[in-house]
Amino acid sequence: MAKTKTVDINDVREQCQSIGDKLKDNFDKTADLKVAQGAVSAYATAINAAKTQLVYKKLTGTPIDIDFLK
Repeated sequence: MAKTKTVDINDVREQCQSIGDKLKDNFDKTADLKVAQGAVSAYATAINAAKTQLVYKKLTGTPIDIDFLK
């Protein structure tokens, strides 16, 4: 099994999004509300990471481009 390595907030956001996607797919198969709750939580964490990136860019002007906005 591959090890996950996150270096920056963008990596964390991508991993949270991936977890949310997997849990959502699982929910589609099982209709388990606990799984849906996990997916929503993972997506919320990904959104909060994106907000953090936007606030940082607004305060500092860097980075010039944010990948997920392209």
